[in-house]
Amino acid sequence: MNMRRRDPPAVRLKGPYALPGALVMALVTILGWSFRHTLWTLIHEQESLLPSIFAALVIVSATLACVLWGESEARRRGWLRKAERSTGLDRLSRPSRLSQWMQQLPDPLEWVCSPLLRTRAGSRLAEDWKDTGLGEKPSRYFLFLALTAAAGWVFGHRVAGTIVGLTMAVGLPFLPRALVASRASNQRRRFGDQLPQALDSLAAGLAAGLSLPQAVDFSRQELPDPIRYVMGKLSRRMTLGIPVEEALRSLLDEQPEESLALVIEGIVLQRRFGGDLVRMLEETADLLRERVELEREVRTVTTQGRFSGIVIAALVPVSATILLLFNPAYIDVLFETIEGQVLLVIALLLLFIGWWIISRLVRVRY
Repeated sequence: MNMRRRDPPAVRLKGPYALPGALVMALVTILGWSFRHTLWTLIHEQESLLPSIFAALVIVSATLACVLWGESEARRRGWLRKAERSTGLDRLSRPSRLSQWMQQLPDPLEWVCSPLLRTRAGSRLAEDWKDTGLGEKPSRYFLFLALTAAAGWVFGHRVAGTIVGLTMAVGLPFLPRALVASRASNQRRRFGDQLPQALDSLAAGLAAGLSLPQAVDFSRQELPDPIRYVMGKLSRRMTLGIPVEEALRSLLDEQPEESLALVIEGIVLQRRFGGDLVRMLEETADLLRERVELEREVRTVTTQGRFSGIVIAALVPVSATILLLFNPAYIDVLFETIEGQVLLVIALLLLFIGWWIISRLVRVRY
């Protein structure tokens, strides 16, 4: 009798994966808030403490990095346990009751950031963070943005004054925001580029006589990441008995791509009204492949405009750094007077507006 092997259900990790790291971050936050007045007084009275403050911010950032590493290690161990179950190897010893209780504790950062996640901007930031593959908890991203704003405030206030400090606190978080958004966009682009290949593999499996769940599992084994991971989730859901349409809809909720929506709608309509699914997948793959080629041509044509935006964004910081290194007295008026600070803020604002306009001009939607 032909026994079909069933994949084990996915491992679901709940709660904080590194409770000591979460406690350290909570302790640092409580201490910083409790001694904020003392720290502010020391900053005003002793300017020599500025390097120590930056060192403290670096330590906090390193702590955040250690927490993310701990979460990654916990995720890796979870997948190792899943591999042991699927291969029949001996299981690891069961965790103690204390470890299980620690894993079920609520994450304080997630609870604090939950109101932000309900907003439109917060949900968009969370989607970008998850699409980068850096982690599943957007609260770490929000904490990093808050630390960046604090560093910008301290630096701007000590170098120029309150006006520049506020401007740096508002503007500096846009740098990591742009980096995360760029990484998320690249991951989505890779998914879109690999989708025609996935459809070809899926059509080949169906043409060979496999059912749709079997064809999905077959295509998963031949595809690269990140679409391999997506097809793996779809295969596991179908194997667990979730209806095909429901599994496809849930996949679309996690990957809200227009190309994927086109494919899923075609599969759903074919299952409802009938038709040649193999031919539909092949024609859709050819259509998406043409779209990918068009996107690459557009990116090639707009390379000069995107490079111009980068040059404009870096023009003022690079020029100011060169002047500070070779002739500091030439631009001291911008930092020591109110008028100079106002002009510096206006220049930074106009710089940001120019970069935003260029980025919108070179963004072609199709």
